[in-house]
Amino acid sequence: MDALSLAGKVAVVTGGTSGIGREICLRFARAGAQVVAAGRRNDAGKSVVAEIEASGGSARFVETDVTDPGQVARLIGSAEEDYGQVSVLVSAAGVMLIGSAPETSVDAWRTTIETDLSGPFYLAKYGIPALLRAGGGTMVVVASELGLVGAREAAAYCAAKGGLVNMVRALAVDHAPQGVRINCLCPGPIDTPLLQGWFAAGADPSDRERQQVAPVPLGRLGRVEEIAEAALFLASDASSYFAGSIVVADGGATAWYGL
Repeated sequence: MDALSLAGKVAVVTGGTSGIGREICLRFARAGAQVVAAGRRNDAGKSVVAEIEASGGSARFVETDVTDPGQVARLIGSAEEDYGQVSVLVSAAGVMLIGSAPETSVDAWRTTIETDLSGPFYLAKYGIPALLRAGGGTMVVVASELGLVGAREAAAYCAAKGGLVNMVRALAVDHAPQGVRINCLCPGPIDTPLLQGWFAAGADPSDRERQQVAPVPLGRLGRVEEIAEAALFLASDASSYFAGSIVVADGGATAWYGL
């Protein structure tokens, strides 16, 4: 049996309507999973479901704001009601609001922490019991290379992602003995609508992109397909001895000092 197969498994993916999360939904469906995509945009959610079903897969969309614990609890309940159990959780919802600490508004700080740190916590809080009810499972938390190193004008984002990395370690310690493997995926600069929007917000988008790529030894932005493949590995039996691991996919950016 293919260790990368998700046949017979039900995967709940937050942030499943755009960028990395959307690609994870598509890749998991090709691997045989029944996918529950969660996000705030109903039209984008229906588009993901339609693409999966057109390829012969099975998918549902549940409109969900991950900053609302009640909505996350409802998401897990809906997945169990539709499919009987939940086997895989993926936390991929996130925002990136830039600014140093003095430049970051209190509202921007709260939005970043609630989305990028509290949202994954709520998914763990309500989702891990579902994995236990299913007899075990996996959770993949998408953080960032900026959970491991600092960056200019990213105080809130670095704080949230750094907290997320260490939360994964704590979750793994608690739940690996129960048959639930939880791992963290830290992408570097990936060509997503979120990153392209950040480029476009600059005075010179092309220069901003060049600066983003400059510290990457591979010399390019990552592709969403590459991150989805890494997520599939962590979600599948191929990573059976991974628990509390921090997997970095950043083209080598965090491996060097910059000289």
